[in-house]
Amino acid sequence: MRALNFLSRDFTYQVQYLSPMPRKQLIRTNEFPYHIISRVNNKEWFKVPIDEVWEYALSSFRRANELGPISFHAFVLMNNHYHLLVSTPNQDIDYFMRNFNKNLADSIRTRTKRENRVFGGRYTWSIVTNENYLGNVVRYVFQNPVRAKIVERVEDYPFSSLHCESFEKYFPLKVQSLFEYRNTELIESFNTSISEKESDLIRKGLRRGCFQVAKSSNTGRSHNLSAFLTRAS
Repeated sequence: MRALNFLSRDFTYQVQYLSPMPRKQLIRTNEFPYHIISRVNNKEWFKVPIDEVWEYALSSFRRANELGPISFHAFVLMNNHYHLLVSTPNQDIDYFMRNFNKNLADSIRTRTKRENRVFGGRYTWSIVTNENYLGNVVRYVFQNPVRAKIVERVEDYPFSSLHCESFEKYFPLKVQSLFEYRNTELIESFNTSISEKESDLIRKGLRRGCFQVAKSSNTGRSHNLSAFLTRAS
């Protein structure tokens, strides 16, 4: 898999701050990936079987990418939410997400013949600018079904882009790897367990516009996350 070049550079970047949004200012960037999470309204399960939601999501990716191309990295669909990692060459994350979520929601409403809201408000985004943080975030995302005790290994969960890539199944967008490692190394690292403390730190860090691990009340320094792999030679 080909890694994106920006991860070999120093993590100094420029971002554009645009007009305020209800919850936080949108940051547009073509330098670093976004983590996106979107939850079903009232945290309920999707009103249709997850395998059908998966097919709607694949179609929605294709259509949204035709309107506003993105660089795709990872996707995991759960029963009441999804995780997505993408980069935006045209700095238009809001345009892509509006098209993707609208198309997905419309498909579900057509299937259920209901006009109810599908997603519970605006999606949550966080830009990840540190390579080790990024590795931990991707591992955290892929381990969602493992933490939920659905599967034992991340690549075995059928509703993830990693499963499609691992078993050569159809996915409408080309996966652009974020890491300069061999695929077998990545799979094993994604399967390395994350402590409850680290999971909590990552979950809270993803609530920030730019991902940041909370600081220790004792030292005033950010808590450490485990190293995500040593760089492959």
